[in-house]
Amino acid sequence: MVTAGNILFLSLVIFTASVVRGFTGFGLALVAVPLIQFIMPVTDTAVFIAMINVIFSVLYYRRSKEIVKDQPLGAMALWTGIGVAAGTVILKFINPAYIQLAWGVLIIFIVFALVRGLNLNIRSDRSAMRLSGLFGGVLAGATGITGPPVAIILSSLNTPKEKFNAVISVFILFAVSYALVFYLFSGLIRTETLILALCSVPALLAGLYTGDRLVSRLSQNIFTLVVYVVLVLMGILTLFKGAKGLFNL
Repeated sequence: MVTAGNILFLSLVIFTASVVRGFTGFGLALVAVPLIQFIMPVTDTAVFIAMINVIFSVLYYRRSKEIVKDQPLGAMALWTGIGVAAGTVILKFINPAYIQLAWGVLIIFIVFALVRGLNLNIRSDRSAMRLSGLFGGVLAGATGITGPPVAIILSSLNTPKEKFNAVISVFILFAVSYALVFYLFSGLIRTETLILALCSVPALLAGLYTGDRLVSRLSQNIFTLVVYVVLVLMGILTLFKGAKGLFNL
């Protein structure tokens, strides 16, 4: 429902979540979804977050397109679509709880492996874009979680923080755009949800600005450490969601 209280609550949540995403390039849903579900049903929350992520990603791309102009974004878009479609099909045949448990364990394992010097042997930007799109899309399609596979791949390449944020933002734009098309054809997009998303834009802009200021003050090593911490938190949250769905906790 569009009320002053809901708009204020969502603005505070989106500001906080946008600071995290502006700083790390991902994690908006990690912060926002659990809180938004206090006032929105699950379906509306998914649509709302997709809308916010699209707005955020478009704004970020306009500011960072020079950084990614030479990247094979077409390959990422194609493989993201393939990944989202595959993840949606997987979701129809496998209990989502098993998917979340598997991904949660995998995310945590890979992060600790990267800390210990794991080399994924990705030799080109095109390969990185294809793999990011495919695995990120599968996770997004199957669980609604965006970002971790792309963040892991980019971290393994020691990607500079500015390029890291720009590339992962483009991936999220692709992934949530596919999701919104699905929501639209499924009749899940409601006018009230769209209005609330638009009312949250000022908070999103403030959060983006704040996250940018924070990341500009940190070294590459500290930035990478923060990304690893956020990834581990996402892995733990994914495990918790899987266990909750499997054991009805």
